[in-house]
Amino acid sequence: MVVFLDVNNPLYWLYVLLTALIPGLLATWLGVGGCFLRIPMMMYLFGVDIKTAYCVNQATIALTTVPGVIVHWRSGHVYGRGLLISAISATLGVAAGAYVVAKYIPTQHLKGIFGAACVGIGIYVAYKTLKARRTLAKRITVRETKQLESGPKLATLMFLAGFATGLCGFGGGIYYVPIFMALAYPTHVAVGTSSAQMIATASMGSAVLTINGFMNLVLLISIGIPTLIASWAGAKLSVKSPPWLLRLVYALAIIGAGAFVVYDALSKLL
Repeated sequence: MVVFLDVNNPLYWLYVLLTALIPGLLATWLGVGGCFLRIPMMMYLFGVDIKTAYCVNQATIALTTVPGVIVHWRSGHVYGRGLLISAISATLGVAAGAYVVAKYIPTQHLKGIFGAACVGIGIYVAYKTLKARRTLAKRITVRETKQLESGPKLATLMFLAGFATGLCGFGGGIYYVPIFMALAYPTHVAVGTSSAQMIATASMGSAVLTINGFMNLVLLISIGIPTLIASWAGAKLSVKSPPWLLRLVYALAIIGAGAFVVYDALSKLL
């Protein structure tokens, strides 16, 4: 594996800024880990293997989502009961999925899984957003809602989402947000609760891959600090953004990134 990590090269630091600021901003703005951009950027800008990109991505999410989650919590975007159930269930699923990745799945196959998941979920969210745009005009907080789903249905779906998260190297929001939305969580509450949940799930995924030798500390440290700033800014944008815009930007971004990764994987497999 060839790794472009020459910290004395100015181009390295340009790549660091791009890889930190863009995905980090989107992460807490859209309630996802920014993985649909960060993972491909690490692979193609720094030349790291996808399993290393998975590991660094999940560690970055776990470390840098905290400032944004604080903003979401203060803004009334985190549903506590749902967070507890979903975080425990998804973390167990992530542990299982990450173990399968570390031990059994080849790199190019992982790229195909990652890209296909991005495209499929992006199309689904875009369709649902355009269909229900008029009903997504108002920001609703947990203080304005009645009791939301926090039982066996949420636990089961989040365990499955966690397993898929482990397979795809995500922080998990790319799956968690649609599940919360499907269970009638208001958009901003789905985004905030997903962001909080990712601290636990991303920590687990990165820990499993680190134990199996896929961590790159230089890349993690370089990207982590500027991502903290972008995470805070993204949460501020979420407070001011209309819900339909959050969903549509989220969908279009992952469709584009996913399609590129699928193309790259297929071109090397075929």
